[in-house]
Amino acid sequence: MQTNNYFKIKLKKLWLITIKMFLLLSLFPQIIYASEFSTHIKTAELKVHEDWYQLKVNIIYHLSPIAIKAIQSSIPLSWCLKIKLKKIQPLWNKTLVSKKYCYIIRYHALLNSYSVSHENMAKNKHFHSLEAALARMSNIRQLNIIKVSKIEKNNAYQLAIKLQLDREALPLPLRPVAYLNSNWDLSSHWYIWKLRP
Repeated sequence: MQTNNYFKIKLKKLWLITIKMFLLLSLFPQIIYASEFSTHIKTAELKVHEDWYQLKVNIIYHLSPIAIKAIQSSIPLSWCLKIKLKKIQPLWNKTLVSKKYCYIIRYHALLNSYSVSHENMAKNKHFHSLEAALARMSNIRQLNIIKVSKIEKNNAYQLAIKLQLDREALPLPLRPVAYLNSNWDLSSHWYIWKLRP
């Protein structure tokens, strides 16, 4: 019975935080252009390591004050790195790889720390500042994309990656605002390059 009360109190707190965020979003003046807030893929490369082509990505995060406030209010934000590898062919390109890796950043008020988690991580990594947590998310290393044996030497390939804020992972009352308010447009453009083994 106490467990149910505990979850009810937690849910009520989350609703109060979400309502506060909604009010903050509706009152926040649209002084700054949306282009100032985004994620940007600075560099990306695919290198052979043992039997795999591995992806290395450097990302720059420019979070809006509203997104920072959401994190500091214990609302986790999730970004998904979308990866598409296509074999270039005369009539249509053949998709060889279509993957998604999601990273979640959250603030823990009791510990006064930030954590970054990923589906392949054994443990969450904890940081003392938001800047340190974002720096961890900015450098993605050693993502296995495709086995070397699957790539044919005489063909051309195209790799496309995009980092996208997962608005659907936000609390339900915050989602409509996140779709309508440009301060939540925190996704990168597609970063595309050709690979010729």
